[in-house]
Amino acid sequence: MKNLVVASLLAAGALASQAAFASGTVDITWQGTDTSGIKLSTMDTTVSNSVPLTSNYATTALNYVYTATGESFVAYCIQPSEGNGRALRNQTYAVESFTGEQAQHLQALFSTSYAGLSTHDDKAAFQLAVWELMLETGNTFSVTGGSFKVLGGDAASLAASTQANSFLAQALAYQGPALYSLTKLTHGSLQDLVVATPLAAVPEPESYAMLLAGLGIVGLVARRRLPR
Repeated sequence: MKNLVVASLLAAGALASQAAFASGTVDITWQGTDTSGIKLSTMDTTVSNSVPLTSNYATTALNYVYTATGESFVAYCIQPSEGNGRALRNQTYAVESFTGEQAQHLQALFSTSYAGLSTHDDKAAFQLAVWELMLETGNTFSVTGGSFKVLGGDAASLAASTQANSFLAQALAYQGPALYSLTKLTHGSLQDLVVATPLAAVPEPESYAMLLAGLGIVGLVARRRLPR
């Protein structure tokens, strides 16, 4: 019974979030980031395809509000070379999907690490891992090697890079089910985003059997208590 209740709550939350991105476009407003903890800008220069990109992100996900309902949500950047529109409101993004190997890798990353992100440092490392999967042009999925990598940085930044590589290793080894629905939000002049919505847990057959058995017992007890 408890499993069914939890599944129902997860399903309701997932449906509410998915409804916000059901159309071909969505209007959203950037709400800011948490600036405590590690800032990715301390990691010196990020290199993608030999073109330097200055990374000026705080440690946590980007916070947005869906204009139509006021529902808030978080997103991770998948295009660090573009601005996030912090001074703009009600920006229209196209709602798209990830495809191919990129979709598989992102899904594995979110399924293995997203739920466990708690500190600002965790989120900084996760953002680096997302960028690596989106921007790496070779087969070296590491934020310290390949075509996309972090050069230099202080001790805390190097620790975030190490954690990002740990996230990537777990993702590449993942063989389990998809735990999130991933939405790709794209904009012509602002950074593109990835938004994760938890998929509803499906109760195991044993849960249904236990529920039916429990209802049968309750019914039997109720009948026995009826006045004769």
